[in-house]
Amino acid sequence: MGHSSVRIKVRRRKVANLAAYSRQHTVRNCTIPKANKNDIIDIKYPWGVVKGTKGGGWDIPKGGYSQPENLQKRTRGKNWDFPSEFPNPQNYQKKLWKNLSKEDKMKAYEDEKVRKWEKKHPKPCPEDDLFKDEFIPKWEKEHEEALTRIRDFVISMFDKLPLTGRYKESDSKFVEKPVTELKDVNGDGHRVNELDSKSKLLDKAQKATNKEKANNAKLVATNLKDHKRKKGRVILPKAA
Repeated sequence: MGHSSVRIKVRRRKVANLAAYSRQHTVRNCTIPKANKNDIIDIKYPWGVVKGTKGGGWDIPKGGYSQPENLQKRTRGKNWDFPSEFPNPQNYQKKLWKNLSKEDKMKAYEDEKVRKWEKKHPKPCPEDDLFKDEFIPKWEKEHEEALTRIRDFVISMFDKLPLTGRYKESDSKFVEKPVTELKDVNGDGHRVNELDSKSKLLDKAQKATNKEKANNAKLVATNLKDHKRKKGRVILPKAA
């Protein structure tokens, strides 16, 4: 038992050393030594001939593989100016997305959703097909319905619903002022007049109305408008 445990410890130590060496000498941190030109030879394989080093094959030789000259010039902390050289493409996309305006974000999100829908529901036949009148009108109708749903979803994601308050200044004078803006999570903002009392959107609007009434006694009611700002729902404050 003692000898086997010693062999296991030695094997683990050897694996740890190999892992440490592989982390220390990599192409990414530019520490792999360059190979001499005299050591580079043609290695023949059944599928072709490639350049390599003596005793190479697919194993890393003692001298190491050759690497580009410009690879050694890159160091940590360098300013990356071009998208192709950016260290993390996802961070670069987040940076671009953050600099876009609200309208550009909505248009980009809508185009991405439409592209995914068209990929799952391709056009049934080309325009010059003999039976296009049988298949294309049905597909165009489905495409228009999907586009309407996508636009409503994108609007509900980016557009907040205004909650306007009606305040009593005197017996014959009322003033309207904005109270707050509510985020439309479930997409209920397109049909505010059709929602029941269990709706989360109406619950948020009711809480905001009660809070405003507690801070300002002149509040009479609030009006929650939809995304098109054409319809609204009157909400009366409830006593605490």
